[in-house]
Amino acid sequence: KLSPLRRTIAQRMAQSKREIPHAYGVIEVDMTEVVRWREAHKEEWRRRNGVSLTYTAFFVRTAAAALRAFPIVNSHWTDEGILLRGRVNIGIGVALEDGLTVPVIKDADQKSLVGVARELEDLGRRARDNTLTLEDVQGGTFTITNPGVFGSIWSMPIVLPGQAAILATDAIVRRPVVRDDAIAIRSIMHLGLSFDHRIFDGAVADQFLNHIKARLEGFRGSDAAVTDT
Repeated sequence: KLSPLRRTIAQRMAQSKREIPHAYGVIEVDMTEVVRWREAHKEEWRRRNGVSLTYTAFFVRTAAAALRAFPIVNSHWTDEGILLRGRVNIGIGVALEDGLTVPVIKDADQKSLVGVARELEDLGRRARDNTLTLEDVQGGTFTITNPGVFGSIWSMPIVLPGQAAILATDAIVRRPVVRDDAIAIRSIMHLGLSFDHRIFDGAVADQFLNHIKARLEGFRGSDAAVTDT
């Protein structure tokens, strides 16, 4: 039989596919520098900040900056026009035994990498313990889903009703790529954006994705130096 969570997911996803004309964009991102830095510093980071540093924290931070650069992606379709959201509230898909829940990091653009990491750990734990409040899952303006943790390398998620887009972060895999006319082994992943084609077009989607790509590929350790007090 359907659980209440499974029934809610079914209703919302069916509504989305009925009402939203979905379009998609996918790009490759070279995550080598992020992977190297994280592997070298994750234990020190945990000791200093009391929280694990996941790749999702990097994705939330870079997506929040991109949403500020492209506010049309942080919006909602209405019959009167496109409603631009004033706050950047990023929902994070958390897989549970009988479905998916989406707790929200409020004002994600105003949080440091440490602050994002702390919220991710807290929300993820409470989601698995079934102790999230209604406030924890309301108010999202954009969503990130991370099928990469289950090995997916190419995803096309469904936009949540009331939002303009959803970002899929797929698995980071080591593979040969061409760099400066030579073959190199790099850590590569796909970023996929599903979006409401009524609100914006493929050019905006690709610019948004490339904004995230540039920040991830240009990562330096100093980008993670700021800590919350």
